Amino acid sequence: MQKKLLAVAVLSAFSGVAAAQSANVTLYGTIVHNSEYVSATGGDGSTTVGTSSTRAGANGAARAAVAPGAGIGDQSGRFRMNPAGSNWGIRGTEDLGNGLSAWFQAEIAMQMGNSPTVGGTNAGTAATYRNTAVGLRSNTWGTALFGMWDSPFNATAGALNINGRTAGASTNVIANLLGGNVFAQGSISGQNTGAWCAAAAGATAASCANFGMNFDRRERSTVQWWSPNWSGFQVRAAYNMTADTGGATVQNQAAGLNALKQSSWDLAAQYDNGGLRVAYAYNRANDQLAAGLRTFTAGGIAAGEGTGAWTTGANAAAGDSYASGSTNTGHRLGATYRIGSSGFAVGAMWESLKWDITYGVRNGAAAAASQNLTGLKKTAYRLQGNYTSGKHFAGVEYTRANAMSGTITSATAAASNTFNGNDTGARSWILSYNYMLSKRTSLGAYYHSVRNETNANYSGLVFGGITGTAAGSKPQYLGMQVRHSF
Repeated sequence: MQKKLLAVAVLSAFSGVAAAQSANVTLYGTIVHNSEYVSATGGDGSTTVGTSSTRAGANGAARAAVAPGAGIGDQSGRFRMNPAGSNWGIRGTEDLGNGLSAWFQAEIAMQMGNSPTVGGTNAGTAATYRNTAVGLRSNTWGTALFGMWDSPFNATAGALNINGRTAGASTNVIANLLGGNVFAQGSISGQNTGAWCAAAAGATAASCANFGMNFDRRERSTVQWWSPNWSGFQVRAAYNMTADTGGATVQNQAAGLNALKQSSWDLAAQYDNGGLRVAYAYNRANDQLAAGLRTFTAGGIAAGEGTGAWTTGANAAAGDSYASGSTNTGHRLGATYRIGSSGFAVGAMWESLKWDITYGVRNGAAAAASQNLTGLKKTAYRLQGNYTSGKHFAGVEYTRANAMSGTITSATAAASNTFNGNDTGARSWILSYNYMLSKRTSLGAYYHSVRNETNANYSGLVFGGITGTAAGSKPQYLGMQVRHSF
């Protein structure tokens, strides 16, 4: 009898704690699923930047034609269901008094519909954390957070996206020609480039370069400060440290290679006044690209012909040049405007991205003859418009990634060459529609078309781009989605 009474008392005590917590803790999430028809045709079969059979070789020399079907080829149309875009999380606050509060958030991405693995475990279970942090919030000095969070540079692209109503929880309906590069496409979560490249199944030199070049990042080890809202004006700053997991492969590489110290910092400012929003963001990242290039020690990335012969450093033996460091710098500037009560809104964003690579010589031996790619530049812009009427929403987006330019420096002489980025641009159109069945549930449809120039291989990204897009191809997506938020 006494044991039963004790059990009742313990359960009552815990229920009281749970009730107290429930007042400040919220469970939330979004379930979204889409079906789409996709294709990517018109490519020339090339897998290397600047190797289109329609262009001349280095210094105008003739080049061999690409054999039909060589490398990555066309991807004929097919239907698919894409599981990306869902999430769930828990967040809460505690009032500490005097205008100060503590807060936390733990959010997880859900890849719904993934097949079970061979071992029988459910590969579709939540496995990837999204914005997850703990922090303090003050009415006087703003908000501080510690953990993993979208960088202010990345968040600015979202703040300037007026067509987010047609997005998933974790994936905007965007062209993804912004923040990326010509080697590949994709938005990358996490910050420790070398550790990811060393551990990721199927990672290649090109995918690791893409990881290190990408600006749209969710940093794993970040400290951020968000200012209070000063009459519509707000500032965000972040310092992002290496998420060091003890991987000596990159951080303290042996055999004559210098250690890399990955880090980055962001500064963003935003002003809102009625229907107008203006925003600017700056990002500088150290050694992220070098970490990706050095993980594949057998050769880095090499290309030639259409772009002129160049390499990112062989890093294989004494005397080989290798990426001893890198600096990525990015600028974003844009504005959105809601036109009174007309239901119309417009938006524009421009960005400038730059990647610089420095080189060393392994083991101090004499440098081998090579042409090193030391710098790349790219600009891009996005134009958007939408119309809202009751439960109906229609959006349009045009994105243009301009051709890249850069510098190639000889490892054995002072002479340098210009990186030939001809035909490395791309453009994209997105048409989207959304109908609200309720405050929580909606139906949507979209059409997305990407047009790569001869030496570009952007796949675009709606809820998941086509993997392995061929240079010069024209990816297309036609789909519909159901979305429910709770």
